[in-house]
Amino acid sequence: MSFTASLISSLASPSLVSLHDLPPSSFLGNKVIKLTIVTRSRRKLSASCAPATKAAASSETAKNVVPDMAPTSASEVVSSFYAAINGNDLSSVTDLIAQDCVYEDLVFSSPFVGRTAILDFFGKFIESTSRDLQFVIDDISTEDSSAVGVSWHLEWKGKNFPFSKGCSFYRLQVIDGKRQIVYGRDCVEPAIKPGETVLAAIKGVTWLLQKFPQLADRF
Repeated sequence: MSFTASLISSLASPSLVSLHDLPPSSFLGNKVIKLTIVTRSRRKLSASCAPATKAAASSETAKNVVPDMAPTSASEVVSSFYAAINGNDLSSVTDLIAQDCVYEDLVFSSPFVGRTAILDFFGKFIESTSRDLQFVIDDISTEDSSAVGVSWHLEWKGKNFPFSKGCSFYRLQVIDGKRQIVYGRDCVEPAIKPGETVLAAIKGVTWLLQKFPQLADRF
């Protein structure tokens, strides 16, 4: 979500129901997002999502074990998060973020901690953009119930936006029957691309650490 800061610097609970009370046809497993197809077979998020039923509810393990109906899948939670941002709908984002969530945008020097701080950040993000600027998911992992990886880019009225490719990681937990984001990290395409200069910089820093190992304590 940090493409704005990067570009500027370079260009200027649902109610829980017992499974025993439901008919077999009501059992829900993980939900699948229905995504609108865009050019070059990339998936563009819409604000609406459609669940798909499965033959039987899958079992949850560790922290994700809940005694009632299985909550929304991790990939759907993350996809809904992007769809809500695309729709400028912060009220839909609220329940997707845990109260003590930590969000790291690597353009910023420190993370955003807590739902209020994160919502405030995305509120400013929405104010800085328009609905013509949309996140488009290129790929998203769907197998893990507690962690999701996403690669994405931005489009302005269907055309690629400069310096807007990114990848994100999200960790989720089931809290009070809802699967919520407890941690997120965004890595965004830099506006300035130093190329092999980075390798020289890494070599120089490594040499310094070998000579003065105490410097590592300052990082």
